[in-house]
Amino acid sequence: MKVFIIFTLYLISGVSTNEVTAYSGGGVKIKCKYHEGYETNNKYFCKGKGTSCDDQIKTGVKHTWVHEGRFSLYDNTSAKVFWVLMRNLTVEDTGTYQCGVDKYLQTDTYTTVKVKVKAESYYGRFISETGYIGGSVDISCSYPESHRSDPKFLCKRVDTGICAYRAAVKESGRWINERYISLYDDRTNQILTVTIRDVTEQDSGTYWCGAESDLESDHGYMVYMTQIYLSVTATAFPGMVLYSSIAASLVLVTTAVITAVYCKLKRKGTETMTHSRETIEEYVNVSTLSVSQQTENKQPESVYENFNPTINQCKHI
Repeated sequence: MKVFIIFTLYLISGVSTNEVTAYSGGGVKIKCKYHEGYETNNKYFCKGKGTSCDDQIKTGVKHTWVHEGRFSLYDNTSAKVFWVLMRNLTVEDTGTYQCGVDKYLQTDTYTTVKVKVKAESYYGRFISETGYIGGSVDISCSYPESHRSDPKFLCKRVDTGICAYRAAVKESGRWINERYISLYDDRTNQILTVTIRDVTEQDSGTYWCGAESDLESDHGYMVYMTQIYLSVTATAFPGMVLYSSIAASLVLVTTAVITAVYCKLKRKGTETMTHSRETIEEYVNVSTLSVSQQTENKQPESVYENFNPTINQCKHI
């Protein structure tokens, strides 16, 4: 029953107000803590105040993500906490929300969450990366000053906006290795660098870079700032084998044509030279005897000794 009661502290002992900052185009995962005894109750997340609070998502399902539009909810009864995920944020999502525990025929308990969505194009953006099987992929994610000292993370989306197998780094200036993922937080330049090694086609998909804010407390949250689409392919140049085969065939055909033309020209040149030699010799025969003898004895050899091409490539053409 959605009748709110205000206490002096968090939930049973009072009202707690959480403040969350996120970025347009990104997402945020909000932690809603509740007390023992409410594990079986329905949980909900609504926008507004009091009885006019409009449910964004509500469920009694436990230990399973439940989706409703851009909202998802997961109730972990063991930890007595439920998580709410808001995706594809816009500035219109700015406002006051309530993490609520539905108590039948009783007044509900709730935690107030004030969400502020900033329209900053530098965060909440989308980037695309390409990797090749067996290689490595490097990703750089910038983050704002407000998250400089917060732990950073990388996760892969495996469900409707849900991220899995998260790798995180909690300190600056040192590489952290988790399986085949390495992270480095450069807090001076506010850049998170991620390296994914030995990538396979299964590594293709959508990833998020983000930051954790006070996650260990009762009012912590995770902000998803940079969305990365990774595509892993078999080779650095798709279709390389086909292109290489075509190129090789063109080279062979071109070489054959050039050789044929060259040989034809050489043969024509030889025939022309032979004809020229006969003409010159006739001219020499009708000249004076002394000139004719000199020409007959010396000129033919010296003039025509270079006009006898022997090209092996042409003998079968």
